Amino acid sequence: MKQNALKRTLFALLVIASLTICACTVHYVADYDASMKEEVIEVAKEVDQFWGALLDTDASSRKYEFYKKEYNEIETDIRGLVLRNEIRPMNKETTRQAQIALELWCEDRRIHKKNDTFSDFEAKSHRKQYLRVFTAMAKGEEAKNISTPNVSVSPKGETK
Repeated sequence: MKQNALKRTLFALLVIASLTICACTVHYVADYDASMKEEVIEVAKEVDQFWGALLDTDASSRKYEFYKKEYNEIETDIRGLVLRNEIRPMNKETTRQAQIALELWCEDRRIHKKNDTFSDFEAKSHRKQYLRVFTAMAKGEEAKNISTPNVSVSPKGETK
């Protein structure tokens, strides 16, 4: 009789342990944030518009002075992306991508200031480079949505 009670207890503990293990999930990435994805897309559009405007200007008129305000505004927006990503837990990869975008932007600004112009080739290649970085960031954020079943976040950041 004691042996049957012991078997039932062990079986119950096994069932409880199995249910507990099945109910637990481990997250190694940040939760999906739709507003973050939208912000990445907005900053990407600003950067693309910058390069488009630069390419629409004759190469001899692409003086740094004419673009200084846009450099400041876009740098501020990219720094905002870095900050938003840094404060999110388990968001190392997306934070690094935002930091790369910031490093590229600061380097492009330094080059433009030094040379006081950008060639068409440089502008086109830099435009494509930013597109790749921001696309990776947006896709990375969307992948978090796929890895978080039954959870969605509104553009205002509210969990549904």
